[in-house]
Amino acid sequence: MKPIKIILALILSLTLVGCQSSSSKYQYLKDSFTGPFDTVIEYMAYVKSQKEFDTQMKLIKEELTRLDQLFDKYTSYEGLNNIKTINDNAGVKPVSVDPVIVDMLQKSVTDYKTVSTKVNIAMGSVLSLWHDSRDNAVDGVGVPPSTSQLEEASQHMNIDSVEIDTINNTVYISDPKTSIDVGATAKGYAIEYVKQVLIDSGVEAFLISGGGNIASYGERKIKANGNENVPRSKNEFLVGIESPNNGAYSDGKYPAMIIADNKAIVTSGDYQRNFKDKDGNVYSHLVDPDTLYPATYFRSVSIITEDSGYADFLSSTLFLLPYEEGKTLVESLEGVEAVWLLNDGTVQYTDGLVEGDNFHLNR
Repeated sequence: MKPIKIILALILSLTLVGCQSSSSKYQYLKDSFTGPFDTVIEYMAYVKSQKEFDTQMKLIKEELTRLDQLFDKYTSYEGLNNIKTINDNAGVKPVSVDPVIVDMLQKSVTDYKTVSTKVNIAMGSVLSLWHDSRDNAVDGVGVPPSTSQLEEASQHMNIDSVEIDTINNTVYISDPKTSIDVGATAKGYAIEYVKQVLIDSGVEAFLISGGGNIASYGERKIKANGNENVPRSKNEFLVGIESPNNGAYSDGKYPAMIIADNKAIVTSGDYQRNFKDKDGNVYSHLVDPDTLYPATYFRSVSIITEDSGYADFLSSTLFLLPYEEGKTLVESLEGVEAVWLLNDGTVQYTDGLVEGDNFHLNR
């Protein structure tokens, strides 16, 4: 691990960087929209016509909207069984659901049991208390749930209460007070799902971003000017790691840049969806199942790996682990790199991120 001191505290949200040259065969187009998963969705692709790009954007909007509704635990939709439907029938009956819900839940349970128990989809009873405190905050100031409330809710977060039937595509929660919350994994899963839909439909090179979740595919069809510190950026997508000051330093440089390299880059941080108590203590949405309180080890953690859903799970997991434990976990996993932004502004990153090859820090 290589510690680096950054002058500005970095908020590791992600954006594309790099200029494009012209081409007679391909156009480089990008657009964005707000809605699904309560975030801004950005899409960039190399296409041969505006019509082709518009078709892809329509597909993305439709699929992400569908997945957002399926994974929603707060809203019912006519004729649709979703996570809320499952929770509403806890202790009552199994619910027949879309196979995509079964797949996402099954992957979450497998990761919980084989990688880390820090991200628990059966933790809805506890997370709902924190959600209500955040929603009831006035001008960002609210009252955290009491210890007794949290302890009572924690008696109903046994992941084995979630019974998934992969043959019949049903989900049943045996404990009537247990509820499913997929906030730590759903968006990453959805971005990866849409990525695969685009690939299957023949899209050759693109990058899709949704609120700190980025998935990339293919190489640039139009050679870019690139960044002199990362020569590969002339042919491959380059992702910038932003600072709080409008994304870049005063000289226009991004604090750090990563070659996407057909990977997902996903960030979990404390700088969105949070509130303060009357004493100024900040509570983020990332809650440790062991303490029942939001973790405060870092400002953010970013994961670079093949699958956006897996990266989402891991970024949430590492945010909830002390640095040394998180480092040990990452080193035990194949094909995973990580970047930590500590509270003092220090950045740690894994050895697989090599400056000048796939990574650059502006000092």
